[in-house]
Amino acid sequence: MKILIIGGSGQTGSRLQQRLDDSSLEYFAPSRELLDLTDSRQLQEVFDSYRPDILVNAAGYRNADQAETEPSRCFALNRDAVAELATLCSQYGSILFQISSYMVFDGKKNDAYTEKDAVNPLGVLGGSYWQGEQQIRERCPRHIILRVGWMISERKFELLRNIIDQLKNPSPFNVLGNRYGNPTPADDAARVITAVIQQLDCGAEPWGTYHYGGVNAVSESELARTILREVAEYDEVATDQLNVLTAAVDDESRKFPLNSRLDSTRLLHTFGIHANDWTVGLSRLIKSFYV
Repeated sequence: MKILIIGGSGQTGSRLQQRLDDSSLEYFAPSRELLDLTDSRQLQEVFDSYRPDILVNAAGYRNADQAETEPSRCFALNRDAVAELATLCSQYGSILFQISSYMVFDGKKNDAYTEKDAVNPLGVLGGSYWQGEQQIRERCPRHIILRVGWMISERKFELLRNIIDQLKNPSPFNVLGNRYGNPTPADDAARVITAVIQQLDCGAEPWGTYHYGGVNAVSESELARTILREVAEYDEVATDQLNVLTAAVDDESRKFPLNSRLDSTRLLHTFGIHANDWTVGLSRLIKSFYV
């Protein structure tokens, strides 16, 4: 099976390459310089030359706040480019594996979200994810859409790095006590993607949408406290820096869901993939910053 990875230099794509290096699967992950996701000609040329059996799209627009100021750029990457990828996959007989997000939900549900729950994105970013998903469903029957929880990795602009940077600042910083989600180390997400691909390589055809997040959902403040304890093993940080706030449930200006918890049961029942404890991956990541 030949795998084309778009977004191979990103947090999930880079970890996926490391996982695939340990397998017998062949892959090609062109750099951003070689492949612009918004360039139709380049996309066509890559499909013509490589002719992948499966395309993993780990690229896209990820910054929720910035998306509100440049919605056209956000939709160009998360909807329009995805639509073109779906069309190409259909034309070339390729499977499309798309990474999506909990951001498609409004967070008003009390329990973890399943794949059957209605979506209602709150902002531009969530809306772009949802519309991208819809383009895939309309254009490419042979697809896997994987919605993942709070991604944590060593990447500069991700939640983990932001919190660690703020812990080194003596000033207190704000975290929400009523925002909940499933922290998901990028390497763990790559593990899941690899496991699904291996089953697709064996002829499985479980097309559709799936959820994945690390075991044991927590609040943003609980995640920050866990990171604080881990960082304190290697660095000098104040233990009273967290200013825990409660977000207004009816705040219409908020562009992210307060409940981001995802139910991974369907993934388990279909592929036999168990969710991992996110704290193990978190400890490993933080150690990598210092050792």
